[in-house]
Amino acid sequence: MPEQNRPRAPPAPAPLRRPAPPPPVRRNLFQSQLTRRPTPASSSAETLRLDSCVDVLSDSDEIVVRDKQGEVEVEGAPEGIEEDEGVDEREEMEKDRQRLAEAVRHYRMNPGAAGPDQTDVLLYAVKTSLRAKVATLADDNWMFEAEPQQTRH
Repeated sequence: MPEQNRPRAPPAPAPLRRPAPPPPVRRNLFQSQLTRRPTPASSSAETLRLDSCVDVLSDSDEIVVRDKQGEVEVEGAPEGIEEDEGVDEREEMEKDRQRLAEAVRHYRMNPGAAGPDQTDVLLYAVKTSLRAKVATLADDNWMFEAEPQQTRH
């Protein structure tokens, strides 16, 4: 028991640890695959529309000519040719309709003044006009027909 009464030696100090070196800098190898969440201001429909246009145009290697407003100019297509044909046809149909309406109005005001030949000509013109209208409606009838139902087996 004498050993118990003997003073003890101070404990040995713990070995000093050096701080761990900082971890090496890691480069992000997949940086091109990361996506950023769009900000609220850039998520408008206008921005999305422009982004889709830019993607389509950037895929081609062609040079795109733009006008002062930034719209793409197409050089190959002549402008207004189809419109002129449609306008001429519409104007001609409108003139024919007005002539026919004027002839009918004149006949109603003075039915006795028109001879039998003029009456036959007027009747023929009205019938021709109505037949043309019916033919136009028949050509456009496909727009109003229901599509056939396809059954799945």
